Amino acid sequence: MGFVHLEEGRGYSLPASTAAFLRDEAFIAGLREARRWWHPLALLPQAVRGGGPVAWGGASWDVLGWYRALFLSPAPSTPSAEARDFHDRFARNPARTLALVTAAELDVLVKLVRGPVTLDALTRDVGASAEALEVLLGALAAMGIVQARETGWGFTEAAGRALDAQSLPYFQRALPATMAYWEALGHLDEAVREQRFRLDLRDPETARRIYQENASRISSIFASHLRLSRQAATLVKSMRPLAQARVLDVGTGSGVWGAAFGLVDPTTHVTYLDSPHVLDAVRPHLAKLKLEARSELWAGDCLSVDYGESRYDVILLPQIIPALPPSELPSFFARLARALRPGGLLLISGYLLTDRRDGPLDALYFALRRYVTNEGDVLSLPEFRALLGPVGLTDARGFDMPIQQVVIAHRGDVAWPDVAPSA
Repeated sequence: MGFVHLEEGRGYSLPASTAAFLRDEAFIAGLREARRWWHPLALLPQAVRGGGPVAWGGASWDVLGWYRALFLSPAPSTPSAEARDFHDRFARNPARTLALVTAAELDVLVKLVRGPVTLDALTRDVGASAEALEVLLGALAAMGIVQARETGWGFTEAAGRALDAQSLPYFQRALPATMAYWEALGHLDEAVREQRFRLDLRDPETARRIYQENASRISSIFASHLRLSRQAATLVKSMRPLAQARVLDVGTGSGVWGAAFGLVDPTTHVTYLDSPHVLDAVRPHLAKLKLEARSELWAGDCLSVDYGESRYDVILLPQIIPALPPSELPSFFARLARALRPGGLLLISGYLLTDRRDGPLDALYFALRRYVTNEGDVLSLPEFRALLGPVGLTDARGFDMPIQQVVIAHRGDVAWPDVAPSA
């Protein structure tokens, strides 16, 4: 975001412009006031339905009034343009997130995707207070999502292109997932200073609940993720034949990555490894895609199962590395490498940090979310190579995919495709 600099040999430093506004007492007081609203903001859906203050922490909070101040009133004066940008991100970005979550939860987005709707009709359809709903719509308008027209409220042209009937289900399911982490992010200071985690995913019961919820959400957007995973399967097929290939999908989630490899060639056999309650979400997808005959469901813990020796041509790790303790990765990769046949490929999907671990921003946010839940980390390509090289996977490259990246590694016995690797 530019508020802190990272310089080789010097480490992190505050630019003079950032240091200046962080010394301004009035500006800091405004940040402290905004910080107080983090947890009450999560009750915005309740406020819009009821039209009044909400209770949190033994006090009454006028969340709708706070939204009026943030989005429907003149912006507070700030010492500089940089300070204004900082305050906007600090105070309004959490509120923007909750406005989108609320619009999804109350089905406001679903109603608007069909075309402009009058406030009266929208109020009736979503079961909300008209005055409160107008505040929510005003915030969404300030964000460039909706606009008031003669025929009612509707999406802006830009939002209409992004939120069409095909893509909206993805957002409807993805936005509420943020709320599972909201309290933990609100106590980030505790995690950093005390290593105290409000959402500890190393606790088996907490992990079971969250991963089961995530598998359910991913299942609901299976089709859109299948397009991504099929692109990766096509990339792998350009590197080596997949006829009769045996594929292992480790930490399969919804099964979307393994399914892509089941579809890329009619003779592949895919094994899906995950916990029993997650595999329950995989079965319907395999049945729908008619992949059951060439599929095996393997219930187990990816860190403790025996992968065997030279069993698989391709092993998939679909965004599970950030969920694993870093101390487990060397032995984990060693067992996976042992399980690969000659000419075998290890494919790791997910976010990839830059070599300096200072970007991109979405990958850093994902890494932060992993940190506050006491999980693992998002890695850079050099970090992957440092883990993979010692176990014999000496050749590794990153490739850009829609939304995410993939890292492909092998023993140096497979030719790379004519596709530009990630920068």
